[in-house]
Amino acid sequence: MEGTEHILYKLVYGGASKRMYKGNGTNSRHISWLYLFLGGFLIGILSINIWRNTFFGEMDLLSAASLSRLKYLDINGNSFLAYILRERIGTLVILCLLATTYVGTVTIALYAAWMGMMAGIFLSVAAMRYGLRGIFLILAGVMPQYLLLVPAYIMLMNWCYQLCTGLYYPHKVYEDGYGMKRQYYMKKIVQLFVIVMVVIIGSMIESYVNPILISRFLKIF
Repeated sequence: MEGTEHILYKLVYGGASKRMYKGNGTNSRHISWLYLFLGGFLIGILSINIWRNTFFGEMDLLSAASLSRLKYLDINGNSFLAYILRERIGTLVILCLLATTYVGTVTIALYAAWMGMMAGIFLSVAAMRYGLRGIFLILAGVMPQYLLLVPAYIMLMNWCYQLCTGLYYPHKVYEDGYGMKRQYYMKKIVQLFVIVMVVIIGSMIESYVNPILISRFLKIF
């Protein structure tokens, strides 16, 4: 009887504990990535202050002249989509390939910090040039496509982390109902397909919808 109770206890509370560990691990990982993003963001702000002349002089980033050209620029949606997909799918492929190596988890951490640094640079330049209007300019430049792309890249980072962990640190993988290796990797293939589809849809919105919105915004900017 005691043996039966022990088995039932492990099935009920052991499974719950494993799911709780998995959930807590995912949340902790996302929080770590957020800290890395914020750290990169601060580095981006510091970079602007250290190399101010480069960004405001040589690079002419977000200058009035460049925005004026963009205001009346007639963008070919098909060509723009092809360019964006090359960039986005290229990044996705590189991250996925690196996820199959020992440095996969480190790559994801560096990617989070890099994205934070880019955000810090662009927001700082926009704010220094145009004040509060500059912040709205950046928001107009990333909407509405980033409502899809941000979740997609978080899912991609999580996917890469789990793949690397499954390959090199299998004892850390907690996938309820996916104990068999084949089922686990089939699940990863389906997840990657969903991620790619979301990235493509977000890129299409950026190519065909965002240029119209940013052009109209710049005319009242």
